[in-house]
Amino acid sequence: MVIRKGILVYFASPKIRQEVEKAGVNIVYFNEKRNYLAGYVDATQFERIKKQMETMKNVRKVEESLLDMEPLNFQDQA
Repeated sequence: MVIRKGILVYFASPKIRQEVEKAGVNIVYFNEKRNYLAGYVDATQFERIKKQMETMKNVRKVEESLLDMEPLNFQDQA
């Protein structure tokens, strides 16, 4: 099982979306009005992708999501 880590990218221009996807971020939510996107990456590659995002021209800030990307368990816990 792949362990995922959430990532938030704040940008200056919405054109950055394609570049972020090429870098390896699976985009879950894109808000053009507030200039940010939320996605997830493989936890082992998080630091490399974060540094790569920070060097992009239209990216203002990159943060780790505070939500854990743990797999959900739907078994009865009675």
